[in-house]
Amino acid sequence: MKLRLTIYLVLFAVTEYAFVHFEISYTLSDLKNYTDALLAASGMVFTIMGIWIAFLYPNALSRIVNPEKIKTADFSQTLSETRRLENIVGSVLKSAMAIVFVLILYLAKVVLSKTAIYINHIVIFKSVALSGVTVFSVLQIDAILGVVFANVMFINDLHGKREDRQMNDEI
Repeated sequence: MKLRLTIYLVLFAVTEYAFVHFEISYTLSDLKNYTDALLAASGMVFTIMGIWIAFLYPNALSRIVNPEKIKTADFSQTLSETRRLENIVGSVLKSAMAIVFVLILYLAKVVLSKTAIYINHIVIFKSVALSGVTVFSVLQIDAILGVVFANVMFINDLHGKREDRQMNDEI
């Protein structure tokens, strides 16, 4: 976890430096079109994976809603279940962070765009925004790949269980 956070922070710093150094220019409408796509992808992953968690792990969800009602879900027996749940929850959290970032970005644009500090340092502000969008794009791609991985693990488990049942039936 710390390694990934470090990688994202380094990526932010490197892109920020590159965007300031090379004075990457873009229009707000270009950025808005892209952030709309980022929001759509994040919302899709957030929603679909939230449904997966509620459907596949109702005990874990019930524990969150009412800690006294249901015993803590125990995933220690099956490492693949634990990894799948970690991938799904991680994807939901990454998507939520991307959504929050875009909301903050839009709010900052509205609040700061007419201030003297923004006008005097527009290159830095635009570079920070573009760096943030770049990092959160990588984060969202990581979330989508996590969803794909979790689904592949799920299909592999289904096939494994089916093959086990067939072997047991043949014996």
